[in-house]
Amino acid sequence: MQPLQGIRVLDLSRVLAGPYCTMVLGDLGADVIKVEPPEGDETRAWGPPFAGGESAYYLCVNRNKRGMVVNLKTDEGKKILRELALQSDVFVENFRPDTLKKFGLDYETLHELNPKLIYCSITGFGQTGSMKDKPGYDFMIQALGGLMSITGEPEGEPMKTGVAVVDLFAGQNAIIAILAALQARTLTGRGQHLDISLFDSQVGWLANVASNYLISDNLPKRHGNAHPNIVPYQSFQASDGWFAIAVGNDRQFVRLCEMLGKPELAVDGKFATNSARVQNREELISLLVFIFKTASVSEWLAKLEEAEIPCGPIQNFEQVFSMPNVKEREMLVHMQHPTIGQLPLVGSPLKMSETPVEYRLSPPLMGEHTKNILMEVLGYSHEQAVALSENKKNMMGD
Repeated sequence: MQPLQGIRVLDLSRVLAGPYCTMVLGDLGADVIKVEPPEGDETRAWGPPFAGGESAYYLCVNRNKRGMVVNLKTDEGKKILRELALQSDVFVENFRPDTLKKFGLDYETLHELNPKLIYCSITGFGQTGSMKDKPGYDFMIQALGGLMSITGEPEGEPMKTGVAVVDLFAGQNAIIAILAALQARTLTGRGQHLDISLFDSQVGWLANVASNYLISDNLPKRHGNAHPNIVPYQSFQASDGWFAIAVGNDRQFVRLCEMLGKPELAVDGKFATNSARVQNREELISLLVFIFKTASVSEWLAKLEEAEIPCGPIQNFEQVFSMPNVKEREMLVHMQHPTIGQLPLVGSPLKMSETPVEYRLSPPLMGEHTKNILMEVLGYSHEQAVALSENKKNMMGD
């Protein structure tokens, strides 16, 4: 058994936020039907790298889904999607607001047909507000939503993160809202419209840095790899490379000073408490920078670990995926794929003792399960399903 076994998700989303959301629902046991337009999900072309004709980008968020192609611009295509919505528990889409209304696939129309349907819309700026019709992509939302203003070196260029975190924030928020709506439905018997935006997700995840600003009215600065509220909590350069330490409390700072042979720093009024260290950040960090350059990364890490101070090397992806812990925690999995063979994928971080995630379906080829879905879900005959799936006008477009 899996926790979402018996839940069907109709997925009309593309790119990253929506597909990430529906992949996690699929990992948890939902029957996810990925519906692509005739031209396919944009990310199928976002490469190199490619494997077996599929882009690595597309492959990363589309496992545990069945795939079909439907042409929304035809009467037959719209009819099929409405029929699928009647047989679904969750509907996920990331079109601009009101786009699906002209196809009869908006929330109001589908809610009337299927009052139990949970309809999740993921957009750049939401279904309301003065910016609702603007397109939104991760990079520009990172800029607009404040994240880039606090990311990067103090005197350097504002920087985005190395992963599209806004898309992933929004995808996670969509997952949370869908799971909450499913629970609410068990109490009310009714579905609802979930309005998830990239912008809201970005602003919501500013967390402690936003709170610092709202309480103090002081604009936050870029601190590079340092922390705005904790010192020392950053990367340092050793004689042969870089490593990170995270001194989270005064007891750890005392142990750090003893390990460095500088116990006097721990009782110095300028450094004895975290708030004092934040105020005298530059003086303390300049002392530590000088000390840490005197030995290698491995030497410092050994001493830091012995002193029970959180620390770690700054690793590249090859080093990460070579770690025994990655294998032990099943964070690298392999799935059999029809054109690739053994497909390596990042595993799910959700570890559940009674209802573990399962890796059932590799990311689908374009329209791979169209006939199967038409027959199994909608009750079409084999002849009808073959005729529809091979009809370029109705299913694949001209």
